[in-house]
Amino acid sequence: MSTRPPLMVGFVRVPSLDAFFGEPARRYVVFRSFLYWQAERRAFGTMIWGRPDERDIDEMCAAHEVGASDLFRGHTSLVDLRALQSVDVLAFNRLLAYLVSRREAWSPNVSRQAVLHRSEVAHAAIVGMLEFLRPGHPIAYFSTPSDAYEAIGAADLQPELEALRDHVLGVPDVVRRVRTAFDDLPKPATPERVARALGTSTRSLQRRLSACGTSLTIERQLHWVRAIEALLQGTDLDLDAIALQVGATSPSHVVTLFKTHRGITPGEFRARRRARPSV
Repeated sequence: MSTRPPLMVGFVRVPSLDAFFGEPARRYVVFRSFLYWQAERRAFGTMIWGRPDERDIDEMCAAHEVGASDLFRGHTSLVDLRALQSVDVLAFNRLLAYLVSRREAWSPNVSRQAVLHRSEVAHAAIVGMLEFLRPGHPIAYFSTPSDAYEAIGAADLQPELEALRDHVLGVPDVVRRVRTAFDDLPKPATPERVARALGTSTRSLQRRLSACGTSLTIERQLHWVRAIEALLQGTDLDLDAIALQVGATSPSHVVTLFKTHRGITPGEFRARRRARPSV
């Protein structure tokens, strides 16, 4: 089993962008090359990594549409480019076309935006694109995380979001893809179906995961735990109903899974989420 400690932050992973329209909360969703997060209704952010292609850009555009909702008028925004490695030309053009066409929809909702970057060619291309767009909201550029978080009034979020970033980006690519497949596939997302979705055999995938210190069993358990977290925060379902929803064998199975991977009981987790003041 991996020695990576459990992620103990207030942000809860959700299966889709639809959850962002629920009650104010701290949520995030992970796609192939970016993570999109929400801190209540006051701040939103995107962490981008790797080399996004056109499919990834379509998913980013869908995330931008969340911020265009009147529900989030006046929010601040953080775009984290630090892990962006390169820019695909076709993907870049697709993103630019979208931003131009929808600029008047999302820009009025943003009170201010910070872009966190390094001095690299790919980053310069994105910064240049934003300057070219000349949106109606102010944008500032930073190379230091603390300055970027401070600029959008979210200094209190920095420890949690940086821990989340380290957790997601510290995961090997094969593990990240397995987790995405478990979360995206219709129920029941079995190891066999995950392997087929990734175009490989269960045995081969198991070997690759083992080299990363994890396994299909562990990743399926973590998939259940993520689903349990979402239900604990977003519903009033009891443990019997949650066990039925996620495919656990019993309420005690839910408790055991949660304590193993999160270090607290489901009841403690729900109580902490409800104790957090809404914004």
